Amino acid sequence: MFKRILVGATLLKTIYPDLKFVLFQLESMLGGDYSILSQHPKGSPASRTIMSHFDIDLSIITLLEGERDVKHPIHRSDCYKPLHIESIRNAAQQFEMLLNTAIAPVR
Repeated sequence: MFKRILVGATLLKTIYPDLKFVLFQLESMLGGDYSILSQHPKGSPASRTIMSHFDIDLSIITLLEGERDVKHPIHRSDCYKPLHIESIRNAAQQFEMLLNTAIAPVR
């Protein structure tokens, strides 16, 4: 799925070269620090390697802490993870930063 996102972003970038790309995810399966909700995640060696093959600046924002476990379906109440207000604030701040850098000043 991650490679599919990068390929789709690459195709869009050929038409709209100034687009910003964000992977906004509830939970992470990408490894690294995407699941600890850091402001500027570095990712995992595997995700960095895949991204190095694409000329895409992809921001990744995760809402829930902890790695996604496919054996625990998110629709079952006993598998719920709490969504903290700080996660929502963090995501909103990251989107705000991205939007502020995406909007060119009017001359």
